[in-house]
Amino acid sequence: MRQERFRMLLWCFGFLGCIPGAAGSHYRSQWRSCYPCYLGRAGYGVGHTGMRPDIDECQVHNGGCQHRCVNTLGSYYCECELGFRLHTDGRTCIALNSCAVNNGGCEHDCIQLAPNLHQCRCRRRYRLREDGQRCALRSPCAERNGGCMQLCRDVHGAARCRCHPGYRLGPDGRACQDVDECSVGLAACAHRCLNTHGSFVCACKPGYELGEDGRQCYRIEMEIVNSCGTNNGGCSHVCHHSSAGPVCTCNSGYELQDDQRTCSDINECEDGSHCCQQDCYNHPGGYECACHAGYRLHTDGCACRDVDECSSSNGGCEHSCQNQAGSFQCGCPIGYKLAEDRRGCIPVGDPVEALDTRHPIMHPIPHVTILQDELTQLFSDDYEEEEEEVEARREHTLSEKFVCLENTFGHDCSLTCEDCQNGGTCNAEGNGCECPAGWSGLLCNLTCPPGTFGKNCSQLCLCQNGGTCEPSTGSCRCPPGVAGTHCEDGCPKGYFGKQCRKKCNCANRGRCHRIFGACLCDPGLYGRYCHLACPKWAFGPGCSEECLCVQPNTQDCDKQDGSCRCKPGYRGVHCESECEPGRYGEGCRKKCSCSPDTRCDHVTGQCWKECPQGYHGENCDQGRWGPGCANVCECSSSTGSCDAVTGQCICDPGYTGNRCEEACQQGRFGEGCSQVCSCSNNATCDHVTGRCLCAAGWMGPTCQQECPMNHYGPDCALVCTCASSAQCSARSGRCRCHRGTMGSSCQEAVPAQVPTRSPVLQGMEQ
Repeated sequence: MRQERFRMLLWCFGFLGCIPGAAGSHYRSQWRSCYPCYLGRAGYGVGHTGMRPDIDECQVHNGGCQHRCVNTLGSYYCECELGFRLHTDGRTCIALNSCAVNNGGCEHDCIQLAPNLHQCRCRRRYRLREDGQRCALRSPCAERNGGCMQLCRDVHGAARCRCHPGYRLGPDGRACQDVDECSVGLAACAHRCLNTHGSFVCACKPGYELGEDGRQCYRIEMEIVNSCGTNNGGCSHVCHHSSAGPVCTCNSGYELQDDQRTCSDINECEDGSHCCQQDCYNHPGGYECACHAGYRLHTDGCACRDVDECSSSNGGCEHSCQNQAGSFQCGCPIGYKLAEDRRGCIPVGDPVEALDTRHPIMHPIPHVTILQDELTQLFSDDYEEEEEEVEARREHTLSEKFVCLENTFGHDCSLTCEDCQNGGTCNAEGNGCECPAGWSGLLCNLTCPPGTFGKNCSQLCLCQNGGTCEPSTGSCRCPPGVAGTHCEDGCPKGYFGKQCRKKCNCANRGRCHRIFGACLCDPGLYGRYCHLACPKWAFGPGCSEECLCVQPNTQDCDKQDGSCRCKPGYRGVHCESECEPGRYGEGCRKKCSCSPDTRCDHVTGQCWKECPQGYHGENCDQGRWGPGCANVCECSSSTGSCDAVTGQCICDPGYTGNRCEEACQQGRFGEGCSQVCSCSNNATCDHVTGRCLCAAGWMGPTCQQECPMNHYGPDCALVCTCASSAQCSARSGRCRCHRGTMGSSCQEAVPAQVPTRSPVLQGMEQ
């Protein structure tokens, strides 16, 4: 008994470990308050009433745990926050490197972004799959299309270039060249073949139309009379018969109007096609050049040459005469000055009229040239008289003034009644033309406006059914198939046939023959119903003409007249020339803003630095910009670059701001921060790539998938350590134990409950 009490004492002080079973279960009368397992497992004590309840060790200094203390029945254990793991001492928490566990789930490389955040990265020539972990071999066509111009094909890891139909591979194996099907005989067109980029178009001769196969041409079968036989086909000048009807053309100096029949004069003086150096006067079918006073017309009819007034009678000067461009000046010897008439000379001592008049002094002189002095107060009283005379003489200017003589008229008095045209006669005053019926204008050179005729064009036309009025008599020119004084006999506009019951089907302003129904198409259109536009690089009536534009420099060719519309940076009738130096852009209308020693791109207007001798290259060195690359860029060198011309910062994807120093706001990414992130469930978006960095418990490209079983944490990269019977939190990885198990991994069994009053304990209390 004594030996057993001694053992109990050792148990009480913890020298022999724990008493098997519950605390205080032996010798209650001798050891009323003994806690034999205080340092160990039991966690129970004995009071005056017997068995004590469970002791919550977490209440005292958090149980010694660094992070969380979890009390259990008869014991406790420590837990760590997310991103930490428990040390072997069971109390301390160590930061967790997520890449250290199963390489973070990455197939290749795991990049640690934060203590509890990582990102998978693939090796060279591989790309990351959608799951963000596995890697796939990168196609050689993924970057810059493999260097191919059109199609790229991955053949055993190497890029092989191919071309679209209508193109063939160039010698370099990358570029694609257009196949001219017309020249190599692949088109098989019945009449004409027009090559296009990557294809071709067949065209037919006038009187034929293209079949459904796009190659064969079929004659348009219909009864066609000589369309020019009656009333010149309705043409003002020249009529050409065709199977599609009359085709009107104009004499030189005239152009065809929208009705495709009437010819009107081209005003070369307004459209800039004249050659006149000074004045230009338009006439029907042409124009005439004239010169300012003091000049005469050159023998070429365009240039003006100065008239030397001093060569004839010394210009009327009393002493000396000095010829000037378009004028002349009289001079006097020393001691004399010009008289009031500006011709004679008077002694300097004679009184001089004040030259401060603001009204012109007009003095007619020979050659219809007037010397005009327009002077202001040019000197003060303290000037010497001789200096006054010199200054006044320098301010003399020569201007023109014409006073028409008898039987002359016009703005320069150069016209006479002999210049009246089209039967015009001199009026009673002799200062103009009296025009016959149908004509108007200063020289009777203009026809009456459409819808009018007669003397002074004062009467209205009465033509019907699309007829046009003859300007002198008012007689009607009727469309084909229409007759009558006022074109009243015939089908109304839009119908044809004997009973006028057939409806015309001409499209796009095509004119319908009122008897046969044939459509006369405007230039640039073809087909039975004028419903087809000319193919590219073809134009004119029936699309029978081929454009002469330099195609690489041309946007398109006008389908009516064949005029070329040049691409920006090119000019000329056929777009054959680049913009002249200092000009660029559409129509070469924009003026370059480069410094004089800097070349300007004729297309974009960009200024290019000229390299010194012995050097080559295109742009300024990195970090500099402007003329001579003299300016230093202010952009962030790590997140942007500098435009070599303007100095404007060009930000890398994911950055913005005047200096590219700001990252994109949350929710946006990419170049210019223009793209919107598609991440879900509180995920963060990479501001550069837009990749979603999922929050704990989520995975997938947009973080919409929950973690699979036994995985947790950001992107579900961590593996749970719970027993198979437990549930793992997808966010924290904490195990939810089933009933009967306990511990951090739910691998320990919960001990059986101890009776509230043991017989042994009752004996110890007595």
